[in-house]
Amino acid sequence: MFTGIIENQGIVFKKELRGGQIRFGFHFQQKEKKLAIGDSIAVDGVCLTAVRVSPQMFEVDVVRQTLEATTLGTLELGSRVNLERSLRMGNALGGHFVTGHIDGRGEIVKIEKRKKNTTLFIKASKDIICLQADKGSVACDGISLTVQKVHGYIFQIAVIPHTLKVTTLGGKKVGSEVNLEVDIVARYLQRCFEKEKTRKTFSSRTILKELLSQGA
Repeated sequence: MFTGIIENQGIVFKKELRGGQIRFGFHFQQKEKKLAIGDSIAVDGVCLTAVRVSPQMFEVDVVRQTLEATTLGTLELGSRVNLERSLRMGNALGGHFVTGHIDGRGEIVKIEKRKKNTTLFIKASKDIICLQADKGSVACDGISLTVQKVHGYIFQIAVIPHTLKVTTLGGKKVGSEVNLEVDIVARYLQRCFEKEKTRKTFSSRTILKELLSQGA
């Protein structure tokens, strides 16, 4: 579990194909002494397991399914990523609960730069956009952000200068893809709604069947 508050950035120094997966190596932008082998770490919002670590770097293995479902497969040597260690008991929750399980990729279709912030317009798939709401939360490349408005298949978010500086969003351009994770609360509400809808449908069919049998 994560919070969406980026702690560090990583720079790709290794991308090694191993069968159907890739071994990535990342240099920490700032030294990290608290990460250990076996710990979870979010890389651009994707929950991964550290398999080799030092205060200067860490390595992870990424399977094919994750490579296809996220932007990690497009990383090259020198690429920058957002990093966050997993949430621990007693840690401050500054963003919102983020699982590190990406729902899909979004595309930045418009960028509006203003004096106090920058607004990003992101296009997402139907199953993601239907769970976005004005003033709701979304994790974008692992960053906890607030949705301003939703227009059809596009939602917009405002990013303050500090966030642009300490994350990779400052280097994004129109056409760039980002990893998206919907708010876990919205996901469970959708699941509950689907179950309730199914239950009601089943009950209605059962009642209709019973009425028909009585009429016969």
